[in-house]
Amino acid sequence: MKFTEYINSHHVFTTANMEKAVDSIASANEQLRLAVKCGSVKRARRGLIISNHGRFENASLDPVEIVNALDPQAIISYHSALEAYGVAHNISFVCQFRSNKIKTKFDFEEISYQPMGALQNTRSKTLRSGAQTYRVTTREQTAIDCLGRTDLAGGAEEAIRSLSALEYLDTTLLAKLAVSKGSSMAARIGWLLAAKKDEWHVEEHTFEFLKSHISSGPYRLLPTSENSGWSSQWRLILPESNSEVNSWITHT
Repeated sequence: MKFTEYINSHHVFTTANMEKAVDSIASANEQLRLAVKCGSVKRARRGLIISNHGRFENASLDPVEIVNALDPQAIISYHSALEAYGVAHNISFVCQFRSNKIKTKFDFEEISYQPMGALQNTRSKTLRSGAQTYRVTTREQTAIDCLGRTDLAGGAEEAIRSLSALEYLDTTLLAKLAVSKGSSMAARIGWLLAAKKDEWHVEEHTFEFLKSHISSGPYRLLPTSENSGWSSQWRLILPESNSEVNSWITHT
């Protein structure tokens, strides 16, 4: 493939992948140098190129394209997963993802790309953005992530407003995941499921299962929560008054 054909058919790509596809590596790298100089392509970071040529001229750039080009196995996570599902209450200028390949954060065009650790046993599913697919944490994994680290989900209010806007959760699976993370997470998830009991069709045995894995507590929705609000059912200290925190729940 000729270099010009490649940058007209690939919006975001690594130089390593380009070199595998072109007819002449030396010629392609020289044309790449000239293309950067004239603005036909842009360097997002070392080894990562954005095409501004042909059909990609002035095309919008989805941050997941950047992540996907660097590591197709990366998993969009935390607040970025909430954005991927279309439930984030606020828009962030940070793209969070898990990756076994990308270790360091970088910035490009006002977006901060932040790796959040290795893939490990993270549960994920595939979503589509434009012509490509990418991996994102499942809804259930996203709930565990965001209630476990509300600071990575835009804060407690943002996390609760956004998570409670999710639909089609497997609440039985969510409860099992919560219990596997310990009694504090079981209490947090139990509180959220209770607030969404009717809309999420949570069965009583799910609550019984969660309650069997919590003790007298107290647990905290935030690690530093003061005694602002209190859920006696879940032995959970809330970061604001009960009425205030309950107002964060999104009802559909």
